[in-house]
This record gives sequence, C-alpha cells and structure tokens, in this order.
Amino acid sequence: MKIFSQFREKLIYRYVKLTGILIFIMMLLIFGFMASSVQHNIISKVNLLATEEAEELSYILNDKHPYLKSEPTSDESKKYLNNIFYYMYDAHGKLLHNSNHIDWSKESVHGIIAANNLASGETIIKSVFTSKDDFRFYAISQESIYNNNIYMGKVYVGIDISKDFMFLGRLFLWIMILLLISLLIVYKAGKYMANSAMQPIIESFEKQMLFAANASHELRTPLSVLLSGIDILQNDKENRLTDFSNEIVGDMRLEVLKMKTLVSNLLLLARCDNSAMTVNKEKIPLNPFLRDISNIFTSLSADNHITLSYENNVPDSFVYVDSNHFKQIMTILLDNAIKYTPKYGKISINVFSKSDALAISVTNTGIGIPTKDLPHIFNRFYRSDNASKYEGTGLGLSIAKSLTEKNHGLLTVDSKENILTCFTLYLPSKD
Repeated sequence: MKIFSQFREKLIYRYVKLTGILIFIMMLLIFGFMASSVQHNIISKVNLLATEEAEELSYILNDKHPYLKSEPTSDESKKYLNNIFYYMYDAHGKLLHNSNHIDWSKESVHGIIAANNLASGETIIKSVFTSKDDFRFYAISQESIYNNNIYMGKVYVGIDISKDFMFLGRLFLWIMILLLISLLIVYKAGKYMANSAMQPIIESFEKQMLFAANASHELRTPLSVLLSGIDILQNDKENRLTDFSNEIVGDMRLEVLKMKTLVSNLLLLARCDNSAMTVNKEKIPLNPFLRDISNIFTSLSADNHITLSYENNVPDSFVYVDSNHFKQIMTILLDNAIKYTPKYGKISINVFSKSDALAISVTNTGIGIPTKDLPHIFNRFYRSDNASKYEGTGLGLSIAKSLTEKNHGLLTVDSKENILTCFTLYLPSKD
C-alpha cells in the first residue's frame, strides 16, 4: 500500500540519516586525530631541524670559521637531505650558506624569506602548484640566533611533506569509501528492520480494511431493505399513518440515506486501499466531459443563487483516466464548492496545461479553510471547525484524493480564510 510504502521509506531515510551522521562524525574524528598527529609530527620534525641548524649557525658565527658540512655517504642520508632545505643568514642579512634540492619549492621559499614576516620558532605549511599540474606541500620554520640578547643571525629550515599529505589524502579517500559502504550496509539493515517492524502493522491494517469492507458490504443489504420499507410506507395510497408518524418516517428515510452513503464511501475507500482495485483508463475529451458536469451543477447552484462558470484555456484537450473515477472526483469537488459557498457567491471551473498534465481548478468564494487545517484536509473523517455546521462525513475529499492517486494524478488545495478555496486536480494528458 502506498501509505505504508511512504512511511517505510521515511523510516529507512531517518534511520540511515541518523546512523550515517554518527558514522560520519566518528570517521571525521578519526581523520581529525590522524591529521593532528601528522601535523604535530611535521612541526616537531621541522622545529628539531631548525634547532640543529641554528646551533650550527651559532657555532659558525661564534668561532668565525667557514661552514663545513660532510657529504652524505649512504643512500638513505642522501634521500633525507634531498627532502630538506636550509638557508643561513648573518645579522646583516647576508646569506652564509644554503642547500635546497627541492626545485619546485625554491620560488615559494624565496618569497617567504624576502617577505621576512615569519616569526622565530614559527612553523607554517605551504602548498605549491607545480609544472606537473599537481600540488606539493612543504613546511618551513625560522629560528633566530641571539648571543647575550644581541641578534646574530637566523636560519630558515624546511622539509618536503608532500608524502604526508598524500597519506592524509588516501586516508580521507578510504574513509569516504568506508562511509559509503557503511551507509549501504546501514540502508540494507534499515530496510530489513523497517520491513520487520511494519509487517505486523500492515497485517493489522489489512485486517481492519477487510473488516470495514465486509461490514460495509453486509450493511448495504439491510440498509437497502430499510430504505425500500420506508419508501413503501410513504407511497402507501391508503396511508394509515398520522402526520407525526409520516414526519418520523421521513426523518428515518433521511438518516438511512446518510447511513447508506457513509457505508458506500467506506466500501469505496476500502477498495481504494486494495491494490487490486481496477482502473479502466481511457482517452477522455475534457471539454464536453466538464461541460456536462458543470451543466448538472449549474441548476443546483442556481437554487442557492450561486454563479457557476466554466472556462477551458486548452481547447481539444484530453486526459487519460477512468471516466467513472473522474466523474466522482469532480462531483465531490463541485458538491463541496456548492455546500460551502454562501448565497450570491461564485464557483469557477478552469482548465490549463501544466507540463505533461492538465490542471482543472475548482474555485469557490466562501468561508475558506484555516491554514492550520490545510495539511489535514484530505484525512479521513477530518472536518475543520468552521465546516462543522455543514452536513457531511469527512470522507469526500479523502475519496477524491485516493481516486486521483489511483489514476496517477495529483490533488492539491489552496485557501484564504473567509475569501476563497481552490482545489486543483492534475491529470495525465499522455498515456
């Protein structure tokens, strides 16, 4: 059933959404922890390297001897030195020594040194878009040298951290993949649990609908017998009843008719809830169909001094629906319009196109529908407070909506309280 399918989908959506958010937050925390650890490790490594080079610079400046650095012998040492750079300056800004084998970083590093806005002990991470159309990353730190509070010089030290960022990128990618897999598993689990939870409700509802259908069907016969008996009493030529008895019989007839209508409506709703309900779609010319219906209701509206107008802005238009269902929907909408339109009010039927559908609006002046009641207006047995003084069961609009959905259409309502109400019926114009 559509109502349960929608509820099941909402239940699954909420479960997946809530669980997905929790999993995402957990994975985000894991990624944040890993990223923080990597960043802390990078900063510690650069600061340690800066301290070592600062000691070297201090040794050079204090002993006044040229900088001597032994050449690396092992491949591991060479690989390490190829991933770091350093620049040593004296107090006058003269470059004493430098080493930078990271070609793609040189321009950016020189720009930072020239800007001279990196504080002592501060470490920053920079990105560089290389000629190979990819991003590389390096960390750079500056350490100043002082002797008895006298500035002696400074050193800039940095390392290539592209691999660390590649690791974080791969980690983030794996987290996203795991998140998608987790969401898929959660969706499957949610679907299974929703089906398990909904099954008893569906079975209970089906039993209730079956009971309503059977009860309605069984009640139709005795009600018909009662109505026939009352008609016989009223049409009895000898009429041995008193005037008071005739009045009672007349009231009984009205109540039996109401009961019969209610039972018929309940039976129809039970059939609408049943997916096996037959829908015989056919191509219906809209203009003559609506003119016939409007002509029927014109006389009824005239009795109440109500003006009913019909306008079709889409000539030679067709809809693909069950003609009996279409007629019943329009009858319900127009019957409601007449019921809730005061004397000298207006009712208008308008036809216009909307994408692959034709829209039929039924607008009436009158009491309107309060905004708070609009979301519930199609619920079974629901009646707004300002409609309680009018006769009705609260099933008409529910039947109209159910029949519309059975024909793959849409029924909407818009209302301004104490001004007008407009019901718009959208029906498919293509098979």
